[in-house]
Amino acid sequence: MIKRDLNLRGLQARVAFVVLAISLLFAVGSTLTQMYINYQRTLAATTQLVESRSHNSARVISHALWVVDLELVRRSVKGLSMLPTICRVEVKGFDGTHITEVNSSSEDCDANHQSLLSVQGNNIGTLNIVLDRSAIKRDAFTGTVPVALVHFTETLLITLLILWVIHRLCSRPLQQLSNTLDYYQTDKTNQTSVPLSLIQRNDEIGKVSRSINAMQSRIRDDFLQKRVTERELRQHQTLLKEQVEQRTKALNWQSNASSLLADISIQFLRADSQYITEDVEKIFPDMVSLLGVEAIGWYAFDAFRAERRCYWPQEIDFAPQTVDLSDMHMIKRWLADTDALVVPHVGQLGDDATNERSWLRQRHILSFAAFPLTDGRKSFGMITVANRRLPFIWDNNKTLLLKRFATAISEVMIRERNHYAMEELQEELIVANEKLKVQAETDDLTRLSNRRPFKRELKNHIQHGIASRLPVAVMMIDVDHFKAYNDEYGHLKGDDVLTRIARVLLTQTERYQGSVARFGGEEFAITLSTRYAAKLTQLAETIRAEIAKLDIEHKKNPDGDRITVSIGGIITLPTRETTDSYLLEMADQRLYQAKEEGRDQTRILDQTAEK
Repeated sequence: MIKRDLNLRGLQARVAFVVLAISLLFAVGSTLTQMYINYQRTLAATTQLVESRSHNSARVISHALWVVDLELVRRSVKGLSMLPTICRVEVKGFDGTHITEVNSSSEDCDANHQSLLSVQGNNIGTLNIVLDRSAIKRDAFTGTVPVALVHFTETLLITLLILWVIHRLCSRPLQQLSNTLDYYQTDKTNQTSVPLSLIQRNDEIGKVSRSINAMQSRIRDDFLQKRVTERELRQHQTLLKEQVEQRTKALNWQSNASSLLADISIQFLRADSQYITEDVEKIFPDMVSLLGVEAIGWYAFDAFRAERRCYWPQEIDFAPQTVDLSDMHMIKRWLADTDALVVPHVGQLGDDATNERSWLRQRHILSFAAFPLTDGRKSFGMITVANRRLPFIWDNNKTLLLKRFATAISEVMIRERNHYAMEELQEELIVANEKLKVQAETDDLTRLSNRRPFKRELKNHIQHGIASRLPVAVMMIDVDHFKAYNDEYGHLKGDDVLTRIARVLLTQTERYQGSVARFGGEEFAITLSTRYAAKLTQLAETIRAEIAKLDIEHKKNPDGDRITVSIGGIITLPTRETTDSYLLEMADQRLYQAKEEGRDQTRILDQTAEK
């Protein structure tokens, strides 16, 4: 129920107070206005009366003063002072006569009326009449009281009439609306809300009534919609609860399946194919419990026969030791496709699987599923599950679990089958890699090492030199004017020269446990072991002399007519900042120094001697 407290009595009282206040204000204003008008009229009439009486009395008083009849003057003055609106009358003669008659002692005597007394054109005195304004006001107020009573009576009647009209036109309809709102209940959809008489009105009350009626209709509609929504929410809640339970059950199943698969993977990673059958038999009970099937088995293929490897439970008699697949064409196609085969009910098998259906029914098998053991190209076995009493309750999760289980067994079998082939292949690869490494690090022409193994050997010498505090030696050899030799004698002759020089370098370096490499073109490099590094200068001179002994003709040599070489090198104690690039750069600088100074000579920087 919706209840609202509409204080209509207070509203009516406030309206009555406002109307009464405004009416009284107008009544008071009208009364004051009428009093002012009456006052002005009375003042004007009194003034006119006094002027008329004073004019008449002035002739009598003037004559009495002229004949010196003071008694007559006093009576005339007294007669004038008897008027109710006259406060005082005063006669002053120019001869010193002074007669005053006081009628009132009011303080509001401030309106004077003075006239001149004269006889035969002679001024003999003055007549001064003082008016009583309070008396005039009383007369004006006395005349206004009936008018004020009429105005106040009219005001009261008009106020009552307005209040009745307000009650009739506003208060009563508003009270009806209030009662309607007080007893309105949103849960009663067939409840009559606002009275029809109020809705049909063409005034503001009618507009408000129609608005309230529309609002109540919306409230009822919203309430009905709320009920519908609540009902739908309850339905959704029930459905969601069921879905949560199903999802929780599925997640628990998947968790158990994942845990089992993880254990299987770990077990199979460590397994030996010699004991794989025993390992699989240990896993079968858990698989049967998780899948909700009666039996599970492992078969290996031999031509068109399936040989049983293991089965669980072992006492079940519908799992033959050997299954002939030669007439089972659907099984053959399935093996060719290497995909999962699930038959929830034997009756669902088509006409192309009559042999399979007959074989299964002979053994009273109601549901059957098979998952291939495959290497990706062909199947070499299968995992089977079967039911006799009830059809399968199957889903994709169970299919995925058995596929992964079959894959795990397949990997063990493939791993064992490929083990020996992999060992042989690895041996072949090792030999091939060694050959490739030798080829990659050997110069095809001179059969010397190339730059990469030479730098590796130089780094080893540096590390050994740092550790043993022994010097390191590097030498660079370059054939003088070799380009001119190739231009003159041809590249084949040039290759022969490089080969002969390489043999000299190898022969002379062997005694010092050194390494020789061809750095490119006609340039060679030598590094000696730390034990013989100090012999680098001696070796350089020997090499230069031995190459000179070759006595190879070179007509285009501007420094002679024979093949010669220039040699540069460095001997130094290495530190942790010493690099192979630094040593090669220093040896190369000494080589260019030898060339610039005339070629066919050696320039060795021995930093150990300097220290």
